[in-house]
Amino acid sequence: MSASPIADPFRQFSILSSHQDAEEQLPPLGSGLKILMVWPRFPSSFWGFEGVMKMIPESSIMPPLGLITVAALCPASWQIRLLDRAFEELREEDLLWADLVMVSAMVAQRVDALATLARARALKRRTFIGGPWASSEPDFLLAHADHVLAGEAEEVFAEIAVALEKGEARRLYRIADKPDMTHSPAPRFDLLQMNRYTSMPVQFSRGCPFQCEFCDIITIYGRRPRAKTPAQVIAELDILRRLDWHNEVFIVDDNFIGNHKQALLLTEELKIWQERNGHPVSFYTEASLNLADQPELLAAMVAANFMYVFVGIETPSAEALKGSRKFQNLRGDITSQVRAIRESGLWILAGFIVGFDSDDESIFARQLEFIEQTGIAWAMAGVLQAPPTTALFDRMKREGRLIENSQSTTNFSPPNFRTTMPLPALLHGLAGLLADLYTPEAYFGRAFRSIESWRPRPTQHPPELSLSYNLRVLFSSMWHQGVRSNYRPAFWRFLLLIVRKWARQPAKLWLGYMVLLAGSSFGSGRVSRRNCGWDTWCFWLRITFSTMRGWRYVNANIWNKGKAHIAGNVNTARISRIFPFPYIQI
Repeated sequence: MSASPIADPFRQFSILSSHQDAEEQLPPLGSGLKILMVWPRFPSSFWGFEGVMKMIPESSIMPPLGLITVAALCPASWQIRLLDRAFEELREEDLLWADLVMVSAMVAQRVDALATLARARALKRRTFIGGPWASSEPDFLLAHADHVLAGEAEEVFAEIAVALEKGEARRLYRIADKPDMTHSPAPRFDLLQMNRYTSMPVQFSRGCPFQCEFCDIITIYGRRPRAKTPAQVIAELDILRRLDWHNEVFIVDDNFIGNHKQALLLTEELKIWQERNGHPVSFYTEASLNLADQPELLAAMVAANFMYVFVGIETPSAEALKGSRKFQNLRGDITSQVRAIRESGLWILAGFIVGFDSDDESIFARQLEFIEQTGIAWAMAGVLQAPPTTALFDRMKREGRLIENSQSTTNFSPPNFRTTMPLPALLHGLAGLLADLYTPEAYFGRAFRSIESWRPRPTQHPPELSLSYNLRVLFSSMWHQGVRSNYRPAFWRFLLLIVRKWARQPAKLWLGYMVLLAGSSFGSGRVSRRNCGWDTWCFWLRITFSTMRGWRYVNANIWNKGKAHIAGNVNTARISRIFPFPYIQI
């Protein structure tokens, strides 16, 4: 599935056509550059597991795979430092050390990304930004960075590096062609403080063959999945093993089974690698729901020690699925497909969306009923957004419903378009849905049912962590959750239940304890109907009435006030995905 090589990789590029940009000449940086790579901080998040991070030795879920991949593309003469804002402060001396500050960011990281760029430029440091956000809004970011890369870097970065050294680098690079993934180098895992992370990321493929209207994966990375060879992935795993990594590995593909034949070949090789090395890691990934229709692939994933999978279910509404072009979820009974995946050996977590054009106020009860029926413990529900470059964004613009210059960055933010459901009803309904899903009783009850029905196989082994590590986490959990929390009785009931039921089943006991730790985020009463009360309702009414009067964007003062208010009441979140998935770009 290789992309066709191009003789001149820059022929696909375009630069700003403004007179100012055409005349601007940035001086050469010279050779032997000092590069500071910065991964911006994510905002506090309902799905960020901040409560869990307080109880474990690690500081973050996952490192920035995109930046350490670009680091592998840099000239050997460059000195590279990586700074992860999840647990490191950005000091003035860090910026002054660097000749070039390189930032990668998703839209959820925009606040810290812009602050990083502003600080660097104030100190006369050259700045370069890429990544998913830059690929979606490159023109906006050009006002904040000296160089912007929209697209994937593998087949062009060598030329960009030379241009930076010689003073010939363009301000904006737009890369239309999709690189051959077999040209992607092994990431620079050696740059990481590996003991600060709970998972390590590895990417096998990019792109997805489906056509969901709200998804920017297909517009940024294409609908033709492109994959590395199994040998490349094995080589990256060998690097992790040499660096003494023994915890989880996240296969970060947006749809691991986008090309199910290639995925099957990889999983068969992973099984052999696990057996040869004594099962040093466990895997998890994302896949589309039609994984349930691939029994051979399911069996191979389980044999390779995949433990769980994230699936975008989105909604039980057939009308909404059809309207959003998520046709792959209409090909079977979703409840039966969830059960098939779980009984085949993969535990399942899923994403859900409210706010489709066909949704009315009954959707919240329907979502709740479906999630409870299927027993999906980690059900990530949020409001529909229309990301730039997507078909939904284009349709909202054509229909005059797009809110221009919206500051929405998460699926708890007000939608960046005018919804058919009244906005206060939509946001209040979401708060009610989350309140019902994540009471301690509902959450732990659903978690128990899901693990009870999960059928792990003898080939599945949880990560083997040291006794001292496990005891440290256990005692910390007992203190924070079992003594100090407001859900103490539910914590002890669930802890005793999983020990009594699964003490001799390591995989289920491990997963049960993961779920228990996550209760610090989900089960502590952080979202409630009372918390989303009259004041919040009135705030959203103000926004709704303002947009009805013809505002093309939400006034910044009201927006900032609203963010502060909702943060204390509904706990705004980067809810679209459970992890900050590190896509492979600068």
